[in-house]
Amino acid sequence: MTTTSPTLRLRRGILALTIVGALGVTLSFASTAVAFVSIESASGIPKLTGADIELGYPSSAFSMALFVIALTVGCAQFAGAVISPAWWRALATVFAVGVVFQVWAAYLAFTWLLAAQLVLMAVVFALTIPRLRRDGRPLELGIFLAVASVAGFFAAFRLTVDKVGTFTSPDIAPSCNISVLVQCGTNLKSWQGSLFGFPNPLLGVGGWMALFVIAALIISGVSFAQWFWIAINAGVALALAFVVWLIYTSIFELHTLCPWCMATWSVVIPCFWLVTFYNLRSGHIPAPASIRRIAAAAYSYVPLITLLSYLIVAIIAQLRLDLINHL
Repeated sequence: MTTTSPTLRLRRGILALTIVGALGVTLSFASTAVAFVSIESASGIPKLTGADIELGYPSSAFSMALFVIALTVGCAQFAGAVISPAWWRALATVFAVGVVFQVWAAYLAFTWLLAAQLVLMAVVFALTIPRLRRDGRPLELGIFLAVASVAGFFAAFRLTVDKVGTFTSPDIAPSCNISVLVQCGTNLKSWQGSLFGFPNPLLGVGGWMALFVIAALIISGVSFAQWFWIAINAGVALALAFVVWLIYTSIFELHTLCPWCMATWSVVIPCFWLVTFYNLRSGHIPAPASIRRIAAAAYSYVPLITLLSYLIVAIIAQLRLDLINHL
């Protein structure tokens, strides 16, 4: 039985990263060029769609920049460069965020070019994972928090934009209004949408950015004091409590489901479970040995626990709002 040497596996990984980076640059460049041709069409009417409208610029151009990074790193390694673990951690974070960005862009306006870019971005992210040296650091926690914070920040930002729109263009429905049941207009105009005297999304804009910085520090290997971990846990616990209240208010009082609000709920829930179980198993939160063992086991099942949490919310929404018949 033959085994592949570490050197050969390394060179294969470098080659794969270079090829995928080159394909990504080619596809994203083509997509960007198509977008500009549409903008500069003879009719003179801009034809931006989906994420391009949201950004005011072809979204594929940002993807192209990320793929250029992947291609450059691959070429540099072929030239003899040695990439440190810290660099790989940074690259893993960047491309994890890139995957979220591509999912969002494909969701807003699906095209096969965007779908191909999403696949290639996910492949680049997967290629960075084996290069991460763990050294006992919670890399998976840091990477997830970074991705979740970007998703949460964008949801909060979009809600803020739509909130401003309710003042500047009160006769125009927000872009997130899909139906009578699935909309954010009612939520934004209600007193619950400005619980503390200002739009709730402003809390998300600040909170998610703070969490992103913390995630980046975790990935870079920074060690935090016990009190800081407890403070992080308190922050995500308060966020979860706020989200639970918003879920109750949305379903039982406003009788609507806000798309961007649901995006926020979907990332707050796993953030709470991950941070809490990690702190318990690591001893940052003092607990008996039995609780620490349970937390250690539960930490591995956070995806399942999160799915069950989503299912509970979905069942409540169905029973109260008859969601399925309104879709």
